[in-house]
Amino acid sequence: MRWYLALVLSAWAVGPTICLTGPESKAVKAACASLSSMMTDVHYPNSSTYPLLNTYWSTRQSDVHPRCFFTPRSTSDVSRAMRMLTRLGAPFTVRGGGHTAFPGSSNIEDGVTIDLRKMNQIAVSMDQRTVSVGPGNRWINVSEALDPLGLAVVGGRSATVGVSGLILGGGLSYFSGRRGWACDNVNNFEIVLSSGEIVNANAEENADLFWALRGGGGSSWGIVTKFDLASFEQGDLWTRSVVYDGATANKSLVPMVASMAGLRLNTDDDAHAYFVQTYDRASGRWLFLASFFHAAPPAWDSTPPVFRQFDHVPGVIRNETRRADVSTLTRLVEEPVGLFRKTWWDTTISAVRPEQLLGEITRLYEEYVSKIVQQAGNRTFTPFFVLQPITDNMIAHMQKDGGNALGLNPEYGPLIMVQLSSSWTDAALDTLIESSSKEFIDKVESMAWDRHLLRSFVYMNYAGKSQDVLRRYGQKNYQRLKVIAEKWDPQRLLQKLWRGYFQVGT
Repeated sequence: MRWYLALVLSAWAVGPTICLTGPESKAVKAACASLSSMMTDVHYPNSSTYPLLNTYWSTRQSDVHPRCFFTPRSTSDVSRAMRMLTRLGAPFTVRGGGHTAFPGSSNIEDGVTIDLRKMNQIAVSMDQRTVSVGPGNRWINVSEALDPLGLAVVGGRSATVGVSGLILGGGLSYFSGRRGWACDNVNNFEIVLSSGEIVNANAEENADLFWALRGGGGSSWGIVTKFDLASFEQGDLWTRSVVYDGATANKSLVPMVASMAGLRLNTDDDAHAYFVQTYDRASGRWLFLASFFHAAPPAWDSTPPVFRQFDHVPGVIRNETRRADVSTLTRLVEEPVGLFRKTWWDTTISAVRPEQLLGEITRLYEEYVSKIVQQAGNRTFTPFFVLQPITDNMIAHMQKDGGNALGLNPEYGPLIMVQLSSSWTDAALDTLIESSSKEFIDKVESMAWDRHLLRSFVYMNYAGKSQDVLRRYGQKNYQRLKVIAEKWDPQRLLQKLWRGYFQVGT
């Protein structure tokens, strides 16, 4: 375990965005010119379309400027582009929904950004058991197509989140208690390899690649151009959002959150919940949000039994209950695109008797916020501390069809994902917030380690740039991912050329 402790407590540096120089810059210039001659969907900085394409959820990503954007329309377009980019040795990256916080994660300075937004097909099979989804879709596109049919898939909980990133990084969902994460509900991936070859990966065909794509991200394997998702019948969901005064409710809420994550959610596969602590600078008070969901709505005047203990917590500021389809729910948590700079970091702890640790983490979070508020002055800064249960029933579903790459096994027991997320507008605060966020997560992991409650898993979709996500899936899974990468990309072209996101090391 010494290797793991060293990994957890090491100080990973966040480097600056790197501009390309010399041969790489020339290769990119040639690549953009070649793409322009081959296809029409190439966008340069002087074009009217470039500013739109360079608008991202986190404006830190919009600070990065590729030499050109390429917007393919088909799998064959992606294949031709991949062959050309790897032949020329041109650095590139890929954007699905562009919903990652840190700069360069799905954009590249002076390189080629492949933006998949035009590959937005959605097709429901005749038997309505499979939905084929293009990688350029956001989850609102999928739910708006399926809601009228009384269908759903295991997908995202925010409207503007991209399909590709959520699935390839795992994909926590309203339906995860009964069906696992989004990556566990993909029947087939269509993927373009570094060679430009187009292959399918599923439980019977290329099963090793199928395993790796479920949670291992995309940049070590290729560009996924279609996801065949398992669909199921689903009507409206029940949801309740309760905002509490943190000073009044925190002592009651912390043990309830622990009980919910460690035990109660496992008793009801249709239940889903997460919890958010934040600081309202306008009123100067701490707020605590509890969000509950149930895929089988109860009677109008009742609460699902799994959530009833929260009905009597003091300090309620707002309490809203509704029934709504998936599209409506995902819009409720939609965040504006292109307005704020973002960061997020995460880790996981055991949900078995974590009450004391959660209380200490809450106090640590208050110190983190106070430090930044003091230095930020009147500048915008909005912090969120999020607790998300990873339950035994979720983990059990992750073992189907050969399992996924995440390294979450039943013997782990139930977990709580500890996530830190912040929004701000002034670039001068970048270093302060990023370094403070890393320091907070490091301290959480140290505290959890001392209490034997730390777990190795880091969720890719909420990870900070310098977190070594794939190694945190465990040594066995990481070595397996390396072997698969070497098989499908023997020249390590993607490792050399696809910049910005989490990859297996050399």
